[in-house]
Amino acid sequence: MAERTAIERWYFTAFSFSMIVVVAAGFLPSLLSTSGRRAPLSMLAAAHGVASCAWIGIFLVQATLIARGRIATHRRVGVAGVCLAALMIPLGYATCISMVRRGFDLSGDLKVDRDPALAVIFPLGDLIIFAVLVTAAVAYRRRPDMHKRLMLFATIILLPAPLAHLIGHSPWLAALPAPIIGIPIFVLLAAAVAREFLTLRRVHPLTGRLRQLCSYPDRFAPSSLVRVRVGTAL
Repeated sequence: MAERTAIERWYFTAFSFSMIVVVAAGFLPSLLSTSGRRAPLSMLAAAHGVASCAWIGIFLVQATLIARGRIATHRRVGVAGVCLAALMIPLGYATCISMVRRGFDLSGDLKVDRDPALAVIFPLGDLIIFAVLVTAAVAYRRRPDMHKRLMLFATIILLPAPLAHLIGHSPWLAALPAPIIGIPIFVLLAAAVAREFLTLRRVHPLTGRLRQLCSYPDRFAPSSLVRVRVGTAL
């Protein structure tokens, strides 16, 4: 029982560190080595990047607070998280639209010149899913079993952006088939399911629905969106 409790408490902290590694690997190369950049970093792109990194940082802080049993502090920090999420959504939208109008990616990692409007379909879709999941998590903040799962998958849905930059920055990764981006996402989704088997001996119904929604590449299939109902976990 103690082992299950430890897994439950520290899984989210370990997940946060893994997200930090992915974000750093995706965005730092083009910031440290500007030789491949198409243009300097804009104020909008910088604000979007800072807000996204701050979200991962708050997720780590929140996970650590829960692991240490500091629930009251967790709730106070959560207010800042909600405000940050409300800022991330318009920043993410504006960043995508700016790239479409510009016709290319500033970092040079993403090869979107042929059809930049097509290239932002997935990022904009991820942004919508992020907004829906965070809103649901706030609505169910008094239900820890649902709140933590909604926040977890809201953070996972942010993963394709740094992964796309990581792949685009590495010639040997870029040469691989496009579905390669789904492998790290699959690993995180599998870890979320494995955690539940280890701690609950079953998969929570909400986890199954959210895993389907976040799975790559079929998460935007209409059937997937229709089947994800928070009410199924009640």
